[in-house]
Amino acid sequence: MNQLNENTSNTDPYARILSAPMSARERELALSSLRNAERIVDGCAWVVNGIRGLIARVFDKPASLKHSH
Repeated sequence: MNQLNENTSNTDPYARILSAPMSARERELALSSLRNAERIVDGCAWVVNGIRGLIARVFDKPASLKHSH
């Protein structure tokens, strides 16, 4: 999630971490873990979208490449 979303919106996970009773170090670790999880999800989405793009290219060949009889 980008910095704007984290700081300006009331995203539920961030709001929960910020309002939870914990030490500053625990809060720092929780926020870091959340950011890492978001990066992993973003990476997975990037891979899935890349695979979709490749599949689309394979099945949506331009008309000039099709054989006409």
